Amino acid sequence: MLFVHQYEPQMCTITTVTEELGEEECTSHKDMEIFPEHVRHLWNEWELRGLVLLSLTWQVVLIICGSWRKRARGGFISFVVWVTYLSADWLATVSLGTLANNQGDVATQDRNHALQAIWAPFLLLHLGGPDTITAYALEDNTLWLRHLLGLLVQVSVAFYIYLRSWSTTALTFIAIPVFVSGIIKYAERTWVLRSASPEQLEESLLSAPAIQPPNLKLSYANAELEYVHGGYYLFPVLKRLYANLSLRFAEGQRTYQLMVKKEHVEDKDYKKHSNYAFKLVEVQLGFLYDLLYTKSTIIYSPLGLIFRFVSVLSIVSALASYVVFLNVHEHEYSRVDVPITYCLFIGAILLELYAFVSLVFSDWTLNWLVVNKHSSLQNFICWVLSRCRKRWSGQLAQHNLLNFCMKKRVTRCIRNDFLFRSYFVMELYRQRTWEDADADLKQFIFKHLTQKQELYKEQGFDYNFLKKLLSYKGDNASISIKNIGWSVEVEFGHSLLIWHIATDICYHSRTEESEKDYREVSKRISNYMLYLLLMRPLMLPKWINRITHVRNTFREAIRILQREQLPVQDAASASTLLIQMYTQCHQPLEQLRVEKTGKSLLHEGCRLASQIEDQRVSWEVICNVWIEMLTYAASQCEWEAHAQQLRRGGEFLTHVCLLMAELGLSEQFDIGRKGLSVETQNDGWGCVRSKLLSSYL
Repeated sequence: MLFVHQYEPQMCTITTVTEELGEEECTSHKDMEIFPEHVRHLWNEWELRGLVLLSLTWQVVLIICGSWRKRARGGFISFVVWVTYLSADWLATVSLGTLANNQGDVATQDRNHALQAIWAPFLLLHLGGPDTITAYALEDNTLWLRHLLGLLVQVSVAFYIYLRSWSTTALTFIAIPVFVSGIIKYAERTWVLRSASPEQLEESLLSAPAIQPPNLKLSYANAELEYVHGGYYLFPVLKRLYANLSLRFAEGQRTYQLMVKKEHVEDKDYKKHSNYAFKLVEVQLGFLYDLLYTKSTIIYSPLGLIFRFVSVLSIVSALASYVVFLNVHEHEYSRVDVPITYCLFIGAILLELYAFVSLVFSDWTLNWLVVNKHSSLQNFICWVLSRCRKRWSGQLAQHNLLNFCMKKRVTRCIRNDFLFRSYFVMELYRQRTWEDADADLKQFIFKHLTQKQELYKEQGFDYNFLKKLLSYKGDNASISIKNIGWSVEVEFGHSLLIWHIATDICYHSRTEESEKDYREVSKRISNYMLYLLLMRPLMLPKWINRITHVRNTFREAIRILQREQLPVQDAASASTLLIQMYTQCHQPLEQLRVEKTGKSLLHEGCRLASQIEDQRVSWEVICNVWIEMLTYAASQCEWEAHAQQLRRGGEFLTHVCLLMAELGLSEQFDIGRKGLSVETQNDGWGCVRSKLLSSYL
């Protein structure tokens, strides 16, 4: 006993020291925490709630902007859709994971866990996405297997949350109809992505029944109904063109008859008939956008309508049950979670309502009403659509070399190659402008194409002659101009830039009022083609040194136009200066050429402008050169590149390409398989596959 008592003070001392060290460690640990305790508590309280509400907000943004991007110009809407599309699935997935972690043991969890468990099927609804956008880009359709795996995993997680929160309260059963709706929406998205994938689309086209021509005996209350009905029956042809499948020659003849009516040929009113043809093209491209980027494949089918009815009925019945349940038990649940659940219900119903309105006021519905002769409804829907909606942006982006190079801010980085390249790209976006695709532009293009088709017909639809027609890139239209063959015999990108410079110089030096329309259309196409060269190069024929030559040409023009001893006030004075420097002395332009690794084309552009001025070439000839360049670029561009631009408001080049194809000016109409004549084909259009390009999608 004496021995024990002797060591008791020492043991107490050791214990005290240990406790003090423990307290110091705890204090040190608290000091090292980044966020104070009340902030962490607030985060734990609102993490799940914030994620769920943000996921709902993203769905609202997606369903609205998803329909806008079809006809919105510029990049703002595309950027918003890109951000929300990529983050929407992530938000819903993280929310499901957080919800699963928050579900504690069934015996110890509080009532709010059962209420929050209802959020799981709503997150499945969000993962299903809105009807107006299923794919951001074409590549998303090829990833449908990934979405199928996501469907299986996320539905399993949602069921896990549901089972962990199982209780005898009515909330458990209220979640069941929401689950039904969520699974339907998610499965719809996966199925639509699969249907729009290249392999499935090709398979569906090869196994599709013969295309039936439209009922030409139908009467239309207005022109818009005729556009929709005609475009709908031409749409199968576009689908085959998009899939790079060949069509029978007789089908090409049939599409020509639908695009160019007999009375159109007789009265030669190109302005009126070009509007009709381009409207048919608009409708078809709208259908193609819906096929590739939305849920239209299923929502306009009988099965889709059944799914839509079941989905809406499930949400409404669940909301009604939730309201009845809360009338008795509202005080037992969190005052925050109850209104959040209300928001999810109401948000889901509003999204379905928006989707229903989009479904009703669409070209798909309008065509169905035309076929079934519901005149009163079709007139009302047509009236609404004509005032509230357009099918694409309807504009051509414009870039102009002289206007670009006269801006003072572009000279800041001209001495440093790396900085100039970066600043050059930023300025391209800043200085882009827009012009309407007006009636004159469409008229001249339509006239040019119908004249080509007549030549093709006169040659007995000779396939080699067709290839020759499609290979013209300005050389045929400019044949009347002496000694300018050099300007169209070079690479297409070189030729485009040379003719752009020459056209701009001539535009400001020659202002004949009698050729005003040709002059304006020439400038518009010139600026549009430069825009394609600078910002949509994949839509143009391959050109190895495109970027180097373009930058060097711009740099040379900047150095000339920004010289202090030669003040330039506007594009007119700039064009005058350039042509004077060329005609008086070639040396200044030669001296100002940039580094030897790249060649500027400014000198060649001034040379061409001088030759055009000397020969007093008419604006009609210049306009035809540009139309020939435009049609050449359209015929050379792959359909995948065209389809990619549909999600950016559409490109006018795509409209020209489809118009050419449906006038018979396309190599995809197989002249070697003429088949039966149009008059003897009573079984519709029989489309068979003859080839699939190796570069398909």
